[in-house]
Order: sequence, then structure tokens, then C-alpha cells
Amino acid sequence: MDVLPFGAYGFSIAVYVIGIMLSIAGISLGIGYAANKRSLKEFGKEEIYQSVINGVLVGSMLLLFSQNGLVNGMINQITFYNSTSITCQSYMSGNAALCLAYDYLAGSGYTYAGTFHPSILSSVTTLMVDLLGLNTILGVIGSISINLVVVNISLGSVVNPLISQIMYFVRILTTILTGVLVQSSILIFISLTATTIILPAGLILRSFYPTRKLGGFLIALAIGLYVVLPLSYVMNAMIANSYSQTLSNSSIVSLTSSASSFKNTLSGIPEIKNQSDYGQALSFLGTITNGISSISNYFSGIINWLVSSIAYFIVYTFILPGFSLILTIISVRELSAMLGSEAFFDLFRVM
Repeated sequence: MDVLPFGAYGFSIAVYVIGIMLSIAGISLGIGYAANKRSLKEFGKEEIYQSVINGVLVGSMLLLFSQNGLVNGMINQITFYNSTSITCQSYMSGNAALCLAYDYLAGSGYTYAGTFHPSILSSVTTLMVDLLGLNTILGVIGSISINLVVVNISLGSVVNPLISQIMYFVRILTTILTGVLVQSSILIFISLTATTIILPAGLILRSFYPTRKLGGFLIALAIGLYVVLPLSYVMNAMIANSYSQTLSNSSIVSLTSSASSFKNTLSGIPEIKNQSDYGQALSFLGTITNGISSISNYFSGIINWLVSSIAYFIVYTFILPGFSLILTIISVRELSAMLGSEAFFDLFRVM
């Protein structure tokens, strides 16, 4: 028999608890008939009924969530349907959808329908590094002061607006990066606990009369987190493949190179204090003006690209995963109702 993902320990405890509750139900039913107590007879019948349901649930979990069970087989078949290639962590290897979701967010990237997609974390980090490098060079340029005869030129007032815009984009990218890290951490938590802790805990708690509703909710939560949420990320990857934004950072690299060259040029301009060198001062002033104009025009040209790239990241980091979360919450709520439980949060009731 295949090894259960949550091990024989949690499974055995659930079986023992079901046996105990059957014994209690039988004793209650016997005493109820002997003493002609209706409440004990109803309690005994209800507990026998619930114990049978719990036994079916435990057997179903054994069939569905074993190592090569029906659930993992279905998930893997859906995930690898369209020439998907992923790199799995060892603790995610049993659930291809979880692995794809992690690669989508923070892994080494994935291939879907023959197209390779870098992870959002990789793309955002690369863009942030490029922007911070450009910001550093512009900061150095802004700190340079040049004395040309009677004019003392400081470029801070020119490059500071550009630096301000760069930092605005960096703050947005930092928020996106935080969202990616939070989601990837949740996926790691799910892969480590959904079928190893939450599911067996739900089976055990549902076998007890006082904790039956909580147990049903935990079973529904485990199924929602292990099945529905990862599969919704597979759908997100499908959508991302249909609209693949070109995120080449070559324009920022070119601008950084141009700004670095301009910085070196400024560093080589000597101070001019004699009016006899007025012609040379005008020549240097023309060089400075042309350099500033070139950087400003270049920066204006990549603004639209930056806005488009950040919009792409926001959609695939917050909007689509938000939709995945809503699907998962609704699924958990409906499964909880089917298991005779209820959702314990107001958000579940609203949805």
C-alpha cells in the first residue's frame, strides 16, 4: 500500500478515536434502551452514524491522499498537461501544482507551453538592482560641483527629480517583493503542513463529539490549501503565458552606462577660474548641457516601460493570487458545510 503523506501515526490515531467513539455510542445506546432514556438513545444513534461517516472519511483520505493517490495524480496530470517543466523542492515533489506555484512566484522559473517564464521574484529583484545602480550613479552626478569662471554649477537640482522618480518605482517594487515573499512562504507552509498536520488533526478532531465542527473545518481547510489554491496558481500561469510581458532591462542598462560615462566626463572637467579660459568654459558647459539632456530624454523614454512592467507585476502578484484566495475561501466554506461544520470567520460568511 502507498505510504500516506501524513504517515501512519495520524491515521492510526483517527482509527483508534473512531473505535472509542463507537464504543461510547454503543454503551450509550444500550443504556438508553435499558433505562428507556430517549436522549441517550438519540445520542448513541447519532454517534454511530457520525463514526461511520468518520470511518468513510479516513478511508477516503487514505485512498485520495496516499503517495500515488487519486488527488496527486489528478493534480499532476492537470499541471503537466501543456508541456510544463518545473523544478521542485523535495518537500513539494508530491504536488506538482504547489511546485509550479512556487516557481511562478519565487523559484527558478518554469516552462509552460514551451515558453520559459522567470519567477516574479527574479524579475523584480533584477529590476530593483538596475534601478538602484542607476540611482547611485545619478546621486554621484548630483553631488558634483563644477566651477566654470563665474558660474558654479551643481547638478543636484537637475538629477534630484529623476532620483525621486526612481525611488518611487523602487518602493512599489519593494511592496511587490514583499507580496511575493509572503505568498511563497505560505506555499512552503502548505506543502509542509497541509497533509502532515492539518488533515490528520482534522480527522482526529472530527472523531470527537465536542470538536466535530472544528475537525470538519480543518479537513476542508487542508483540502482547499492542498488542492484548490495550487491549481488556481496553475490557472494563473496559463493566463501569464497568454500575456507574456517583455521584461528586458536593456534600456535601463543602457541608461546606466550612459549616466556612468557622463559622470566620468564631469569628473574630468577641471575648475576654470581665469576669464582667459572663457571659451573652454563654454565648451564644457555645452558638454554638460548635452549630457543632462541625453539622460533626461533617455529616462523619459523608459518611464512607459517601467509603468507597464510594474503593472504586469501587480497583476500577477496581487490581483490573480487574490482571485486564487477567493476561490480557496469559497471552496473551504462549501466543503466545511458538506462535512457538517461551519466557517469560523466572518469573511467566510460574507463570501
